[in-house]
Amino acid sequence: MHTLKSAPLRRSLLSALLLLTASLAATLSHAAEDKLRIPRASRAPALADYVNGVPADAGVLVTGFRQNKPGDGQPASVETRAYLSYDEQHFYAVFVCKDDPKQVRARIARREDLPGDDAVQLDLDTFHDKQRSFRFYANPYGVQMDAKHTEGVGDDFNFDTQWRSDGQLTADGYVVLMAIPFKSLRFRSADVQDWGIALGRIVPRLNEFSYWPYITQRQEAFVPQMASAEIAAPVSAGRNIQLNPYLYMGRSRALEAADPSRPGWRHDNNNQAGLDTKFVLADAFAVDLTFNPDFSEVESDEPQVIIDQRYEVLFPEKRPFFLENSGFFATPQPLFFSRRIIDPQLGARVTGRTGDWSLGGLLMNDQATGKLAPFGDPAHGKDARVAVARAQRDFSADSNMGAMLTDRRIAGHANTVAGADVRWKLNDNWVLTGQLAASRSSETGVPDATGNLAFVEALRSDRDFNYTGQFLDVSRKFASDLAFVPRADIRQTTQSASYLWNRGDGGWLASHGPSIKAIGTKDHASVLQDWSTDAWYSVNGLRSTTFEAHKLDAYELYGGLDFRKSGFQLAASTEWFHWLQGWVKVGQNDVINYVPAAGLAPFLGDARSASANLKFTPHPQFRIEQTLFWNDLRSKDGVGGQGAGSNVYRELLSRTKFNYQHSRFLTAHLILDYTRLDTNGGLTALAGGKQLTADLLFSYLLSPGTALFFGYTDRQENLRLSGNPQILERTRALDLHTGRKFFVKLNYLFQL
Repeated sequence: MHTLKSAPLRRSLLSALLLLTASLAATLSHAAEDKLRIPRASRAPALADYVNGVPADAGVLVTGFRQNKPGDGQPASVETRAYLSYDEQHFYAVFVCKDDPKQVRARIARREDLPGDDAVQLDLDTFHDKQRSFRFYANPYGVQMDAKHTEGVGDDFNFDTQWRSDGQLTADGYVVLMAIPFKSLRFRSADVQDWGIALGRIVPRLNEFSYWPYITQRQEAFVPQMASAEIAAPVSAGRNIQLNPYLYMGRSRALEAADPSRPGWRHDNNNQAGLDTKFVLADAFAVDLTFNPDFSEVESDEPQVIIDQRYEVLFPEKRPFFLENSGFFATPQPLFFSRRIIDPQLGARVTGRTGDWSLGGLLMNDQATGKLAPFGDPAHGKDARVAVARAQRDFSADSNMGAMLTDRRIAGHANTVAGADVRWKLNDNWVLTGQLAASRSSETGVPDATGNLAFVEALRSDRDFNYTGQFLDVSRKFASDLAFVPRADIRQTTQSASYLWNRGDGGWLASHGPSIKAIGTKDHASVLQDWSTDAWYSVNGLRSTTFEAHKLDAYELYGGLDFRKSGFQLAASTEWFHWLQGWVKVGQNDVINYVPAAGLAPFLGDARSASANLKFTPHPQFRIEQTLFWNDLRSKDGVGGQGAGSNVYRELLSRTKFNYQHSRFLTAHLILDYTRLDTNGGLTALAGGKQLTADLLFSYLLSPGTALFFGYTDRQENLRLSGNPQILERTRALDLHTGRKFFVKLNYLFQL
C-alpha cells in the first residue's frame, strides 16, 4: 500500500479536494436556484412605475434572454428585463424592453391582431406536465393575443380568456404589463404551486424570437424546455362562475332563386337570445352549458378557391362555443370536426385535467337534419343527438396516449366512431405518432357497415434538418358523420424533408435550403390513384422576407382516365416596411376539368394562377388589406369541337378590407368581397356569375365575451327580374340587390 510522505503533495491533494467540494457546493447551490421563486407583491404593479425607472418592490428580475431565431443560442439583440410577482388574485409580468422607439413596430389594433408587431410573450405550464401551456402576448400598446400551446399540436389561437394588459412606448423602447387572473387559469389545488414558465420577446424587423430560459430549435419541443417557477403559498381561482347571455336582432331580405322561372323574396325577422354558462370545479375542470348558443357570426369566412375541386374544402370553425377548449378533442386525424354540427339548441361540455389525465366530453343536439328532411322522411322534424368523449393520459416527457369516441344518431340512423392514439417522444428530435379508429354505421332495414382508419407518423425536428413520414389507411366503408376525412378507400404515403443552412452573422440572409414533399395513394385493390411531388428551394431573409421556387409533378386517375401533370410556382413575402407587408404567388400547372360539359369526358387543361395579399398601414389606427385570387383554365388540346387553348373558366376572387381602430376596443371595418366566374358552357358545366358583397361592421369588444356589434350587409349579382310573371335573367352588370341584412348583437360576460 502506498503512503503519502510528501507534505507538498498532501497539501496539493487537500487543496484539490477543497476546490472539488466548493465546486460541488456551488453546483448544488446553482441547481437549487434553477427554480424561479415568484414573490408576493406588496401592491399591484402599475405601468407608470416602470416607464422611467423600476420600483423597489418590482418582483423577481429575469434577464439574459437568448435567441431561438435566427441565431439559436446567441444573446438577444436588444435588452429585455422582466419582473414577476403575484397577489391573491393575479399573476403579474412586467416587461421593460429596450430599443430605438422609431424602430418599434406597433399598432392600435383589435384583440388578436398582433402578427407583424413587436410583442412580448408569457408561457405558463400550470400543471408542469411539460406538454401544454397557456400563452399570452401583448404589443407595445397592450393589445392582447392569447393561445393554448400543446406539444405535437401547436398553438390554438381560438382560446380566449379574461386578463388585463397595458403598454406604452418610452424614450428608450417600451413597457408592457400583464395581469393574469388565477380565475383564467387551470391548475392543481396545492399549498405550493410548481409551474413551468417561459418569457419571450418578438422583434419582427430582425426576424428575432428570444426567450428566457434558453429554448433551442435543436429540440422538437417548447414546453419541456421551460424553467421551473414556484409560488410558495396557496393560490386559488376561487369561485369561478361565468354567465354569458346574448341578444341578437336581425332583419334580412334575400332572393329565392332556386327556380329562375319562379323567383321570390324571403323576409326574415330573426330575434333570438341565448345563454352560455361556465362552472369551474376544483380549479381544474370546466363545465359549460349552453342554450341556443351564440353562433350568429359577424364576419364571413376568408376567401378560398372552391370551384372545380375534387374533394371537400376545409373551412375552419369560428363559433365561440366550439372554439373554446377545442384542443381537448384534437386527434392526429381529426375524428371530430365541429362544423358538422350545424344548428344546435342545447349543449353541455366538460373539460379538464386530473393528475396525468386530460378529459373531455360533449353532448349536443342538432336541428339541421330534421329541418332539411322532406315531409314523410323519418328524420323530418327530429333532432340529431351528438356525443363526443376524449381521454388522454400523459407519460414521461412530452408523450401521451388517448382514446376518442364520437356518436351521432337521428331517427333510424346511427354512426359511431371509436379510436385510440399515441404520441411517443423518442428523444430531443424524434417523435412517433400512431392512431387507430373504427366506424360503425347503422340504418333501419340496412345491414351495418363497418370501416377502419390507421395512421402512423415519424417526425424529426431540428434547426437544420426536418423530416416527416406518414402512412394513412382508410378503408372503403369507413364513415364518420362528425369527422373531417375527405377520402376513403386509400392507402396513402407522405414523405417530406427539408434542410436549411442557417446563418447567424447578422447579415440579410438568415437561412436557405431545399425541401421536398412526395405523396402516393393506392386504393385497397392496390390500384394507383395518384402521386405528386413538390420540390422547392427557400431563401429567408430579414424582416420576414422569403422567396420560394417550386417544381410540381403529379399523376391522377380520374373517371377511369390517366392524367400526368406538371407545373411550377413562385412565391415571395416580406414585412420589410412597418407600414406595408404582403405576399404573392404565381404559377402554371396542369389541372383536370372535374366538371366537364354534358357529353364530355374529364380532360386536362393548362391552368395559370396568381394570388396576393397586401396590408397597408399608413397610420397605427388605420389599415387597408387587399387579397386577390385569380385562376384561369384553358384546354391543352382540341375538345368539344373547340380548338386547343380555348378558355374553360376564369375566376377572380377579391377581398378589400378597410379597418379603423379608434381604440383597442372600438373598431369599424368595411369588407368588399367581389367574385367573378366566366365559363365556357361548351367545355364545363360550372355556372358563371358575378357577385359583390359589402359588409359594414361597428364593434365594441371590451373583452372576450363582452361585445356590442352593429352590422349591415348588401349583396349584388348580375341578375335582373323581368316580365310578368317575373323571371330571373342573367346580365353583364351587377344589376340586382339580391340580399340585405341589418343586425345588432350584444353579449355580456358576468363573472361571479
